[in-house]
Amino acid sequence: MKTQWNLKKWLSMLFLTTALVNAQTSRNTSILEKMETISTKTVTKEDINFQRDHLTLAGHLFKPVGFDPSLHYPALIVQGSVSSVKEMMPDNYAQLLAREGFVVLNFDYASWGESDGLPRQNESVEGKLNDLKAAVTYLEQLPYVDKIGMVGVCTSGGNAAYLAASDDRVDAIAAVVPWMYEPALAEPFWGKETLDTNHKRSLENQRLFQTIGENKTTQIFTNSQEVEGFNFTPGEYYFDENRGGAIKNWKNEVSWSAWIDWVEKFDPIRQAEHITIPTLVFSTDDALIPEQAKKFYSLLQSEKEIVWGKGYHFNFYDIYPEMQQAVDAVVPFMKRHLN
Repeated sequence: MKTQWNLKKWLSMLFLTTALVNAQTSRNTSILEKMETISTKTVTKEDINFQRDHLTLAGHLFKPVGFDPSLHYPALIVQGSVSSVKEMMPDNYAQLLAREGFVVLNFDYASWGESDGLPRQNESVEGKLNDLKAAVTYLEQLPYVDKIGMVGVCTSGGNAAYLAASDDRVDAIAAVVPWMYEPALAEPFWGKETLDTNHKRSLENQRLFQTIGENKTTQIFTNSQEVEGFNFTPGEYYFDENRGGAIKNWKNEVSWSAWIDWVEKFDPIRQAEHITIPTLVFSTDDALIPEQAKKFYSLLQSEKEIVWGKGYHFNFYDIYPEMQQAVDAVVPFMKRHLN
């Protein structure tokens, strides 16, 4: 049975939640500022790159306090929301997890941020999976890395499901406030007319790129129905120039070629039955599509754990104490399964 969604009701509730939390968020402390006041632990961060199908992917490698290359460490790949770059929530989580003894890798997916890939700002389900597999290979080649896991935030929670279902080198995954989308939600979310129009635009953009190298883009996030874009959500994290909007490598931009993969192909729900490794799901009632996180969890046949926290979706990108809740769930889970 398809999940039934009342999109207008869902959006109105989401915008109401935004109105209620915005004032509180503005008074909250960023997670890294908070950590500076309660911990003297420092980690090291290196700019690195690795290859995937002749593309160079740009990343950051975090090492724990007192790192000793003669020892072995559990390693985590940490990735973020759709369109995000490594300097956003991936860096935030990476710093916190490295403080807990993990070697952590995050990177810009192909065509995003500082990584290679054309057309730019393009969503590709297969491409992102191949990026993640290349990241696993990179970590495997580090002599001090032992077992490998992945923490996926928002959309990358779904990408982590793809990785877990197809790469037996990965020992555990955690999905934090995950966007556990499935194509059955497309029409309730966007409506048939928009789906038909954007499908044609996507095909035409793919044709233009293949023939003359032209790549037309639009906004990935819009908080007004009067403005064209892929996702009509509050998205205030991205519009706030003190938060996501402050990251110079991020653009509120997506290729029209991405529409088909983003809306019609991306299906982490379908991956659940193929996952055989330990899986943690962390979400809240005020995350985006929380019932989908529960559905994903219910379909898992592997060892699994679900933690239901409190807090608004976008605060799990950079705000204390919300992010700390997620880290407090992820750390013992990963230490149990990667040690």
